[in-house]
Amino acid sequence: MAAVFYALNMPLSKVLLTDRSGKEMYWNHNSAYYSWIKKTVTNCTNILDVGCGEGSLVRFLDDGNKKTTGIDVDGPCIEKAKALSKSDKEEFLCCDFEEYTTEKVFDAIIFVASIHHMDMVKAIEIAKSLLSPGGKLIIVGLSKPSSLLDWIIEIGRVIPSKIISTVNNIQNSEELNVPVSYELPKMDEVRSTVKRLLPGAGIRYGLHYRYLLVWNKTGN
Repeated sequence: MAAVFYALNMPLSKVLLTDRSGKEMYWNHNSAYYSWIKKTVTNCTNILDVGCGEGSLVRFLDDGNKKTTGIDVDGPCIEKAKALSKSDKEEFLCCDFEEYTTEKVFDAIIFVASIHHMDMVKAIEIAKSLLSPGGKLIIVGLSKPSSLLDWIIEIGRVIPSKIISTVNNIQNSEELNVPVSYELPKMDEVRSTVKRLLPGAGIRYGLHYRYLLVWNKTGN
């Protein structure tokens, strides 16, 4: 069971997230995985954050060397992201991912609680086409339980997630005026899509009602 939960490595003490300037950032069930994402993209230099909201992950990943682009369909979120950005390594665009066109290729593409806002199949196919060989597709996603094991895990993470959320003074996306959707796919649909489109990718369960996935592109 320890292998199932990445989140068992999460401390019960307060987690301090800061951007490059040292400014403290808010904590919620999405930013809880920012440190894991940052480790995963350590060697990546050109990153795309799909559904970036007000840009908190882009700012968190900015180390002065990475070029990170954030896109989102919500205009006010993008305007806020631009206002908060203090780096020429950060770019923010207001657009639908299915209509996003670029000559760039990325060595990491990230979806944090955003892929369920889209057609998952189309989003994954587009992301794969924008990844360079060896690039990483990272998904922190939400879903509804399907199997008995899914329900056991769902129930089992309620109390520890609540404790950690209280310790870290959670600020939900709604409080930050970031659009949310609770129209979630079933977990068996997610597993089926991942198996078909992302061969070799493993799905892990995170403590805060998220699943975690990393897929490495091979070939062209």
